Amino acid sequence: MMNHPPEAVIGDVMLPGSRSAREPDRGIKRGRHGLAPETVAENQRDRLVDAFVEVVAEHGFPQATISRITHAAGVTKKAFYDHFADREACFRAAYDQGMDLIVARVEEAWKGAGSCPEGVLAAMRTLLETLAGQPRFARVAMVEINSTSPGVRRGRTRCLEGFRTLLTDPAPEPGVAGVPEAVADAVVGGVYSAIYLWVDAGRTAELPEMVSSLTYFVLLPLLGKEEAAREMARMGVNAGASDHPAYSS
Repeated sequence: MMNHPPEAVIGDVMLPGSRSAREPDRGIKRGRHGLAPETVAENQRDRLVDAFVEVVAEHGFPQATISRITHAAGVTKKAFYDHFADREACFRAAYDQGMDLIVARVEEAWKGAGSCPEGVLAAMRTLLETLAGQPRFARVAMVEINSTSPGVRRGRTRCLEGFRTLLTDPAPEPGVAGVPEAVADAVVGGVYSAIYLWVDAGRTAELPEMVSSLTYFVLLPLLGKEEAAREMARMGVNAGASDHPAYSS
């Protein structure tokens, strides 16, 4: 799997774009402020990444000019180029930072559950609720990435390969086997497509409604139709449910 920073699995998820770069407590006063250059640089970079996601989510990547990004961040164009060679470099930074957090949380939920089916349910809930709570990043990561170069989109491929590993790794319990890579790719691709369609349609806040159906979809190749249905029933989840209060704790 991917390597994740330790902080990626601790506390609340804070994805790029989750807060405004112009919040008063994030600004640095001009003139003497006593801060080390490294601290100033880190502050500027964090604000640029948040501003980038905000601007791209609102205007789309093709219309996300350097001027709009730096204005939203409250920094100069020089500061932008001090950190990023171009807009696509900033996109890669924002995408990698956010997806590292999401993948780590999904892995944690999956592997921390008591059984494979419970892990799939926990992982799917984590993924969909995280994206639903971070609509700007969801828009950028799921939709606007299609407007970027192949170099940026390779980051998405690496991310999907990480999810695939969860399905192909040997399972830790009897009766559950990993599936072939081609099948795992089809499952991951299907989940991705379902999420993409809802985000693109402006239904990001509704993503948790798909937890039950997508959990069943992932369990099918792992357990087979009958066993998957039994496990869904055991967990108190209706595979055909359209909302999620029934499985919330």
